[in-house]
Amino acid sequence: MYNLFQTRDKNTRHIYLAIYIGIIAGIISALVKSGFEDLIPPRTPETLPPPMVLLDKLGFHSSDMVYHWMDYTVNWGGNGVHILFSIVIAIIYCVLNEYFVKARMLHGIIFGIGVSVFAHGLVVPLLGLSGWLWTAGSEALISEFVGTAFWIWTIEAIRQNLRSRFTQQHSYD
Repeated sequence: MYNLFQTRDKNTRHIYLAIYIGIIAGIISALVKSGFEDLIPPRTPETLPPPMVLLDKLGFHSSDMVYHWMDYTVNWGGNGVHILFSIVIAIIYCVLNEYFVKARMLHGIIFGIGVSVFAHGLVVPLLGLSGWLWTAGSEALISEFVGTAFWIWTIEAIRQNLRSRFTQQHSYD
C-alpha cells in the first residue's frame, strides 16, 4: 500500500533548516517563475497582475512602485508580493517535507499544482484579484501550470541539495 502520510523519523527532522532553505528556494524560484512568465505570459498585456490588484486594494499605488532599468519600467511592488508569496509557499513546502516524505511526489509538482489550483482557483478570485481559473483560457492555464511546475521543481532541487549538504543525509530517504 502506498502511504501518502508516511512520516519522517523525528530524529531526522530539521525544521529551522527547512525554513532557512525555504527562504533561499523561495527567492530563487520566484525569479524562475518570473522569467518563465516573460516567455509565456499568463495574461494579456492590459490585464493587471493579481499582486498589483492586491496592493491597490490595500491602499497602495502599485503603478507608482516602479524603478527604471535600461529604459525598462519594472514594478517592484507586484514583483515583491510575488516573491513574498513564493518564499512563504517554499517555507511551507520545505517544512512539510520534514514531516511527510511523500510531499515531494513528482519532484514537488503535485504539491505545486495543488497550490496553484488553491491560489488561482479559489483565493485570488474570492479576493476579487482576478477571474475564476476555469474562465482564464487555455493559454493562461498552460502558462500557469507549466510555470508552476518549473517553480516548484526549482524549490525541490534547492531543498534536496541544501538539505543534503547541511545534514549529510539524503533528503529523498
